[in-house]
Order: sequence, then structure tokens, then C-alpha cells
Amino acid sequence: MRNMEMGVRAAILGGVLSAGFGAIAMSAPATSVYQITLAASGQAQTALHVEEAGNGPPLLLLHGLGASIFTWRHITPSLARDHRVIALDLKGFGRSDKPLDSRYAAADQAALVAAFIRKRDLKGLTLVGHSFGGTVALLTALGLNGESGRITRLVIIDAPALKQDFGDAAEFLRAPGLPNVTTTVPPEFLARLLLRYVSAPGRLLPESDIRGYAAPFHDLGSHHAFIATAQAILQANTRRLGARYGAIRQPTLLVWCRRDRVVPLATGRGLARRLPNARLKILSRCNHLPQDEVPKALLARLQVFLR
Repeated sequence: MRNMEMGVRAAILGGVLSAGFGAIAMSAPATSVYQITLAASGQAQTALHVEEAGNGPPLLLLHGLGASIFTWRHITPSLARDHRVIALDLKGFGRSDKPLDSRYAAADQAALVAAFIRKRDLKGLTLVGHSFGGTVALLTALGLNGESGRITRLVIIDAPALKQDFGDAAEFLRAPGLPNVTTTVPPEFLARLLLRYVSAPGRLLPESDIRGYAAPFHDLGSHHAFIATAQAILQANTRRLGARYGAIRQPTLLVWCRRDRVVPLATGRGLARRLPNARLKILSRCNHLPQDEVPKALLARLQVFLR
């Protein structure tokens, strides 16, 4: 029975991998999948899963809460035509390590991302972050501000980087018995619930999307990582962080869904005022997941900015 379960899990993860970067592998000569072990800010060594494709200026993609490299599958093939696209599973997500510790705040993730950038000696980098990954990207840029030439541009997509009210979601995530509840339901149920929450009302959810987002939640530690990260987002001192964003001088593209119910457009407008070299682009017909809901519109904004 255990061998059967392991076989099913391997098949699911294999499907996610082929859906995520498989299209790139057919069109770009340089494709690699690897694990890299890093340590930062007093954290234990953590192995992060990385996928690279294409050639050109480096572009690093950071996903949001509950997601993985899978979330970029619709836009990576086009980006890899002109860039070296590097997609990273953050600690606790995707195929990266999921330790049962408490170091899941944006600052903890940013320290690991900075360690990755240094270890791979990336320069002239465009850093792209969605949702929680956008906050991680901003903190990474702040942490590497003294290293000229590392990060040259930023793209921040629907990121909870300023103080806001998370409403009912906050109360749900603070429930004391939540960790036990999430482990008793199928990962596909959780994925469907989360995708409905972050998608525009009435959007049909393909079963392939549900399976792709659910696959990592079959791993031990995935539920702990998700809840620890969500609670860290709620507890973050975003007011203090917002005061630091003025030190980020890199050209920054802010992309926001007009109807975002998770991180409202007001947050995007607030970031545009705080970042000295930022421009805000607003997308229609999406909630909080433009790379799934309106990938062509998102890609168009990215390509104009990258050119």
C-alpha cells in the first residue's frame, strides 16, 4: 500500500512538472531542474526546488501563498524566449523542503531568496513576485540594496505589502484547531476552496488546475507551512515595512487586478506612492490570480516592461 501511495504521489508531481515547464523544454535549449541547499538568518539548511529555462537576462519568479512553480505555467514559455527564466518553490511549498519550524515570514523567505541569488551569482536580475511572493520580492530587494547590479528591476503582482484588513479570512486563519482540520480533508478540496476564493466569481476551475495546485499538499509538512505562512502574513508589521520601501530605487512594475478581493487595489495605489520608480498597471476581469485568470493580459504588461 505504501509503495502504491508513493507511486501515485510521484505521478501527480510528475504531471505538475510537465505542466509547469514542459512547454518551455520543447522550445528552449537550456532547461534544468535541480535542488539547491541554502541557509540564512539562523535557519536550518533548506533545500529549495528550482526550474530554469531559456537564455538571456535572468528573471526570477516567486509564487504566492499556497502556490508553487505550477502557477507560472501559462506565461513561462513566452518569457523564456528572451530571458533566462528561473522559477523557485519557496520554503514550505511545491517540491521544496517543508520543515516544521516557525520561520515562514516574508523576511525569512527573503533571506533564503537573497542567499539563492548570491549562490547563483545572479546579476542584472528582474525579480517577479505574486501575492506573498511580491512581499518577499520587496524585502529581497531591500536586503540586497548594498549589492549593486544584483536586482535591476521588480515586478510586484497583487502583493499584501501594506497594512490592510483581511476580514473573515483573518478570523479563519487564527482558529486554534485549523491545523488539525486542514489535514483531515483531501488536498484537492483545499485547492478548490482556495482557488474559488482568489478567482473572479463564476470562473470555471479546470480539474487540471485543481490537481496541479493540490499536488504539493500531499507532502508531509505542507499544511504546517501553509498555516505558518498565512499567520505570519497576518502578524507582519506592514506599517513599518511600508516606511522602508522608499529605499527601493529600481524601476518597478506594479500589476493589480481591479476587482481583487484579497489584496485591494488601494494597496497597489499605496505602493505606487511609496516606491520612487514605480508604475501601476490595472487588469480587468480578474480577482487575485491574473497568471491563471488573464495570462495574456499579464504577459503583455510584463513584456512591455521588460523591453
